[in-house]
Amino acid sequence: MRPNLKILAIFLIGLFSFQPLSVLADNSIEKVQLSLAITSAEHINLTAVKQVETGINAYDAIRQLIVVGVKDTSFGPQIMSLGGVEAVGNTYWALYVNGTMSMVGAHDVILSEDTFIRLNMEAF
Repeated sequence: MRPNLKILAIFLIGLFSFQPLSVLADNSIEKVQLSLAITSAEHINLTAVKQVETGINAYDAIRQLIVVGVKDTSFGPQIMSLGGVEAVGNTYWALYVNGTMSMVGAHDVILSEDTFIRLNMEAF
């Protein structure tokens, strides 16, 4: 084949095999960005960023990033340990969502937009 015909053939193959990105986007699941920070004085300091499905609760999203130990309560799962660091005695894992202490548990925080979550071991 002559060089001009080869170029034309490659162009036509590429033209007919190309799928518009908008078609691919329609079939994909919507994602939001979860930024997670976990801090506990001398025990753990972790920062992670992950794309998660829109509408997932924070508890399930956190479990995608770190091993979570929980205690089942009537209010839902209570986080007792993160990455093997356990809240014992008068300590607990405080949940902050976008810089504000959450008034609900991680199971009830629904990620509908990019969200920054901080779990900090605190004493009461």
